[in-house]
Amino acid sequence: MSERPKQQDLLAPLLGPGRPELDCDRCFHELDRYVELAVAGEDPDAAVPGMDAHLEGCPACREEYASLLALVTEEARKE
Repeated sequence: MSERPKQQDLLAPLLGPGRPELDCDRCFHELDRYVELAVAGEDPDAAVPGMDAHLEGCPACREEYASLLALVTEEARKE
């Protein structure tokens, strides 16, 4: 018996997250604020709705987020 992926598992990446999501332009515009809120221990998802969904589905923006988060976190440690 072969392990075949379920149809819904195959379609999920194509259909998107099923909740509000930003586009890349808006993500780029809001990324600094999103990261600053996260580092400050606040809820960035409440302030920038749809960012988490976008970051889940966009490897380029997720990489930019990870890099910026690492940089800001390191700078916060130095202070």
